[in-house]
Amino acid sequence: MIFLGLAALVLLQGCTSTKVYSVRTKPATPVRGGMLYALPRTQVKVDVVVEHRSLDNAPFAPFAQELLGLDSFSEDSAYAIRSIAVSGVNEADPRYYYFVRPGRLSLSVDDRHLLQAVGHLGTATTNGQQPRSKNYPEAAPLVAEYNLYDRADTFYVRGDKPGAPSKISTKPDSRSLRQRAMAAAEQIEALQDRRRQLLSGEYEGSYTPEALRYLQERLESQEQQLLQQFIGIPQVEQITYTYIPRDERKWIEDQTVALFAFSPVLGIVDTAQLHDSTAQVEVFYCNIRCDNTLRSVANFVKYRTRGMAKKDNAQLRKTFKYRQSERATVTIYGDTFSFSRDIRVSQFGPIVDLPRRNFKALFDPATGDLLYYQR
Repeated sequence: MIFLGLAALVLLQGCTSTKVYSVRTKPATPVRGGMLYALPRTQVKVDVVVEHRSLDNAPFAPFAQELLGLDSFSEDSAYAIRSIAVSGVNEADPRYYYFVRPGRLSLSVDDRHLLQAVGHLGTATTNGQQPRSKNYPEAAPLVAEYNLYDRADTFYVRGDKPGAPSKISTKPDSRSLRQRAMAAAEQIEALQDRRRQLLSGEYEGSYTPEALRYLQERLESQEQQLLQQFIGIPQVEQITYTYIPRDERKWIEDQTVALFAFSPVLGIVDTAQLHDSTAQVEVFYCNIRCDNTLRSVANFVKYRTRGMAKKDNAQLRKTFKYRQSERATVTIYGDTFSFSRDIRVSQFGPIVDLPRRNFKALFDPATGDLLYYQR
């Protein structure tokens, strides 16, 4: 009777114990019922905001310097880089996936297959990170494409639909292009004077703060529409580049890759197409430098905590793995520009085994680092 009780207890423990298998191993017996999780891998994300200013709808561009004191634009300076932002985003490392038979242990895995909590109800967030706010230039508002100096008389008759008159009589302005530009410059100056009067309180009438704000917005909108006749409408585009840092020992401390090239005439140019371009371009590189402060930690974990155990060792099949991220400095630089930012890179740090006993653990959704542990 005692023997049967002990056998049942061993069988029950076998059904409820947790086992973790690397998907690269080959278990001796088929494994049924479980879930997958992966260790994090950090990719460097570089957001480049480029502005393109076209003069196709700017008939008064030749007079911008003379009448408004603005720098004249040309095709040689049609493109400009407005901002560059660097961030680190974690994803699942395809080399380190694990199959888990959790038993009675609760697990939490996010939509990237990254482990969020063990034996604990975690507060994982989608994609692991909150978006970082960036002060990008806003896209220019849509403006009706018409010549402000064409006079159009529209006649509606019975039966016409709104926006579709049957009779339009247009009388083009007979003034020269320079005369039109001078008239537009005078209107811009008048609008600026009115805005200045509103701000200084010299404008006639008594207005509430809401009315003053509305008048300022209307005057600014009219001024911008006239200015676009001189400097054109800027078009803003964001281009994202990603690079996965290599985690081989010889690459951890310093690695550099050509990211993109920029030309004021052509805009963003792929580095693979540089030999096809005759225009002068500036190549931007991504350098990742790491002090490798966890080198001794990685050696201890690799040679002292696991020893010479086989990959499919029965002891290792009961342990969860996590990565301790390492700090690295990412520098984006070219001939005339340099920008650096510190991020956490998961694959630069060691892979650590958690204890085999029942426990609770919570991991950072952004870096994958261990935040909380309790037996």
